[in-house]
Amino acid sequence: MHPVAKRQRLEVLIGILGFFTVMAFIAAVVEVVRGDPGVTPALVLLGCLVLSGLAVVVRNRIH
Repeated sequence: MHPVAKRQRLEVLIGILGFFTVMAFIAAVVEVVRGDPGVTPALVLLGCLVLSGLAVVVRNRIH
């Protein structure tokens, strides 16, 4: 695959992951504000952050 095409696909993936990261963050904050913090929203947020970070690192390695 051409590096430009790969980079564009990674940018789309980063955008999608960014959206879900924001949604997971909002869900985690709502849980805390309601006084019923759970582990699941925090783990989902952590997973989204890790995947987003990995996608950014991979995108930056492509020239």
